[in-house]
Amino acid sequence: MNGWQRFMFLLMCYFVVMVLYPNYDAAGLYFVGVTLAMWTGVILVLSIISNMLGLYNFPSLNKLITFVLVVMIMCSLLWYFPQKDNVTPINKIKYGEVPTKEDIKRGLNRFTFNFDFVRRRADRAENFVNQEVEENKEGVKETKEKIQKHTKKAVKKMEDTLDIKVD
Repeated sequence: MNGWQRFMFLLMCYFVVMVLYPNYDAAGLYFVGVTLAMWTGVILVLSIISNMLGLYNFPSLNKLITFVLVVMIMCSLLWYFPQKDNVTPINKIKYGEVPTKEDIKRGLNRFTFNFDFVRRRADRAENFVNQEVEENKEGVKETKEKIQKHTKKAVKKMEDTLDIKVD
């Protein structure tokens, strides 16, 4: 196995963990960026050393090295991947909390992009495909009332200053 194949295994490990455990926030993305750079450096050094020693002549040893590398990557991700509830994925597995179908669906939705660029009203829930939107009916109603009140004030002020009637 060469370095590119090991790097693809690295990306696959990150994808799997991020899909199975989608309850991460900005700290999780920061963790992914830092550890991805670290593991990429490890793969580069490992590839240089294995090429210097001529290990490309022993495919079974290369496969073993790649397997050990993938196990180390998965262990580091499962032990340290930050979640919103401050429980790492390995502890969730230890206590019997396995990823559900909804978790996998939410994890895959975080990797999708809404290509529907049709202009719509911003308060409709289907516009926010990749985001979790909390429906707060009372807050929306209060906000609309405040906007109407301020709009009436602005119109009244404009009518007074310009001596015109706005419908």
